[in-house]
Amino acid sequence: MELNKKLIAKMTAIYGLIVVVSNMIAVLVPQFISIPVFDEDNIEKWESFLRQNNLSMIAMLFAFLIPAFVCIIYAKRIFKTDEKIVKNIAEIPSVFSLSSVIGWNVYYLIEIPFVLYAKSYFGIHIKAILISSWGFALFSGMTAWTLCYLPIEILNRTVLLPKVFPEGHISRQNFSVRPSFKHLMLYCFMVSSVFPVIILLSSLISVQINNGLAINRGVIFVSVLLLIIAFTITISLSNLILNPLKNLTEASKRIQSGDYKSRVGIVTADELGLLADSFNDMSDSLAEKEFMRDTFGKVVDPEVRDYLMGNGKESLGTTLGGETREVTVLFCDIRSFTAMSEKMEASAVVQLLNKYFTALGKCITAHHGIINKYIGDAIMAIFGAPVSSNNSAKDALDAALDMRKALVEVNKDFEAEGLPQLKFGIGIHTGPVFAGTIGAANRMEYTVIGDTVNTASRLESLCKNYTTDLLLSEASAERIDENNELDFIADAQIRGKTETMKLYTVRKK
Repeated sequence: MELNKKLIAKMTAIYGLIVVVSNMIAVLVPQFISIPVFDEDNIEKWESFLRQNNLSMIAMLFAFLIPAFVCIIYAKRIFKTDEKIVKNIAEIPSVFSLSSVIGWNVYYLIEIPFVLYAKSYFGIHIKAILISSWGFALFSGMTAWTLCYLPIEILNRTVLLPKVFPEGHISRQNFSVRPSFKHLMLYCFMVSSVFPVIILLSSLISVQINNGLAINRGVIFVSVLLLIIAFTITISLSNLILNPLKNLTEASKRIQSGDYKSRVGIVTADELGLLADSFNDMSDSLAEKEFMRDTFGKVVDPEVRDYLMGNGKESLGTTLGGETREVTVLFCDIRSFTAMSEKMEASAVVQLLNKYFTALGKCITAHHGIINKYIGDAIMAIFGAPVSSNNSAKDALDAALDMRKALVEVNKDFEAEGLPQLKFGIGIHTGPVFAGTIGAANRMEYTVIGDTVNTASRLESLCKNYTTDLLLSEASAERIDENNELDFIADAQIRGKTETMKLYTVRKK
């Protein structure tokens, strides 16, 4: 994934500008609210001291510089590598907005030494001054944080994150500060409840103190009670939304692991209810598609199914046609099957063939082959298509040798069940074929066509002439490692060919 660093840098600069503007607005907050003043005489002396030394401007400068430095340092740190950008890009709203809170806290800490100096120089009481200064820093910091977070978060989610994570999966990143819906709910609680209540309450207390009135404790009690109620509502509403989303997430993970029977028990008439119903409908649809896919894999070989539904769907899965490629074709046929089946019930013949095909099919698929079709009692298998093979001839031979062993075990079971013993012949040939989807526009079949297929079938028939159960063509033998100890059989005349063909086998041990 190539990151658009120019866009990221541009958006980061915009975020920084939002921080600066938010802090400028935050300076004006105390001008519109009344901060409690408990000692007017000492406060006047302190303000006079600040005006003479411009200390207020110096301290406030830090309130602007600290957030700026935090934003610049953080941006430089994440821009070191693409990995750091991806890992930290979603944290920018939290980091940039909290930098303002840090700046106003530093502003308050800078004032404390000067307050202590003023106490020793003027002999004033500093309790009221510290409370007043803390109130100013608190209101300014909360204002700056409130104005920063939401616009940066909205811009980040709508502009930057979709560009950096076009396919999603943001949650897979190991963020230091992972943004969540609960954080947004708490943010709304702070902005819509805590901040306004504190401003109104502090203004009321300031008026009462400055006019020599007793503080109305009932108002304080009601304000705290309202905040508790608002917090309870926030948490309850958050749980009403987050718990169903948690259930949806867990159910989606179960579906991802293959459990398509997962359901979400959300019964509501709101948007979450609609989402749950859609999720359950999707689960039913996926279960049906998986059933069809599994059934498709039983009608055709699973490798053909996966190829047609995956990489081959654009070229082979939707249109007739294919490509010429070199493969190895294996034909396997049961000897004297017609005469044997005439003496058996049809259901017994089907039962016998199913067990026989199952045992031999495992040998073919174990060596990267696919069963292209069953022709009565015969098997046609392909090695090297649709999925390529490093040595399709060797794969076919290894499969044939395993089929010998499998037939021995199958015959043992048949003997115990009173069924006849089976013998087969196998022909293997390697050469070019046309591999692809063939048939009508509304009825397709993946297969291979060419002289290679015909030759493999005729080699299988020649097994009777040479009293062997396995014949390989010269073309297949040339591609097989020498360690297999192939035995030469004869120079045979193949029907339909003018030249003779060398035939090989592997003797039974």
